[in-house]
Amino acid sequence: MRYTRNKFPEDLIFQETANTEQFQGRYILRHPFTGEMACKEAQYYRKYLQERFKKEAETLANLTGWKIEDIRKKRNLSPSESNP
Repeated sequence: MRYTRNKFPEDLIFQETANTEQFQGRYILRHPFTGEMACKEAQYYRKYLQERFKKEAETLANLTGWKIEDIRKKRNLSPSESNP
């Protein structure tokens, strides 16, 4: 199941239950955090985001054949942030 705004207009809420059967779920965040980041871990997160954006742009260019320059422009990435 995909969590999208048009299918789920409210955020997901997870809660613990008494059910002890094994269950596995996966929740992937695709949008970077944009709020204020004042903790020391924020520096690592920002660096991670730069690498992630670079890899995402390269992957998109490789899979689609689109020009990396067009992807950089659309994503507001500088050339140094997404060199192939």
